Amino acid sequence: MMHGLVRKICICAVLGVVHISFYMPSAFAESRMLTKDTKLHPQGWAVGDVVEFRKDTLITVNELGEVVSGTLENDTFLRPTGWDRIIGDYYQKTTYDGMGFFPHRYYHPYVERVYHTDIPGYGHLMYKSGTTVIFDAQGHVVTGTIKDGATVQLIKGKYGFITFKGGTVLTFYDSGAVRSGILEEDTYLRPLGWRSLPAELQSAGFLKFSAKKSVTFNENGEVVSGTLKDPAELRSEDGGIKAVKAGSVIHFNEAGEISIEAGETK
Repeated sequence: MMHGLVRKICICAVLGVVHISFYMPSAFAESRMLTKDTKLHPQGWAVGDVVEFRKDTLITVNELGEVVSGTLENDTFLRPTGWDRIIGDYYQKTTYDGMGFFPHRYYHPYVERVYHTDIPGYGHLMYKSGTTVIFDAQGHVVTGTIKDGATVQLIKGKYGFITFKGGTVLTFYDSGAVRSGILEEDTYLRPLGWRSLPAELQSAGFLKFSAKKSVTFNENGEVVSGTLKDPAELRSEDGGIKAVKAGSVIHFNEAGEISIEAGETK
């Protein structure tokens, strides 16, 4: 039993190194354990700003000592790979103003005014403290946990926006196209192979996918896998039509045929 556990740990470690190596400027990769909260430079940044990473966690650095991945100490505004597709990226800053008046020798009442100002984020998202972020070679976050909801243009140059749930992992392709996330609300989306969907659906190729569930896209913004909100009859891999229950996690292939993830129906 112990041997099996060790084997699983080794496999996970190898897969983690392989995943991070895609974002290295060279084959060099080094992992370090931080002994204290440490401010370091992420890879790909042109100005020497720093991000604070949490003590007692691992960071991965490239040959220049720049951080490729690490665990954030604080909630931090960072630019994702798809920064130019972020919609309404404003954050609120609270300012205080007031004046005192002194009718009494010892007691000084104070009138305070509170103002809330919306400040543009310039393509940044707030990433959650205590979670891991991975930077691409240009210094953008390709994988990270967003603190608040994020609205993203699904296909560049085409109308259509999708909102992802705060507190969940949002990932991007190197091209800036969104790769995966948790939907904030039920959303009509086109799956991979949507042109081959049964004509009886009369849906122009759209299916409704469930809120609070994971969805994965290809780089063209087509759903590769997701959870169906409503029951539907879809083409199966054996060439027939299959009745799919609401709540089923389904995967699509290029032909628009589906396979259902075992144990994920209700």
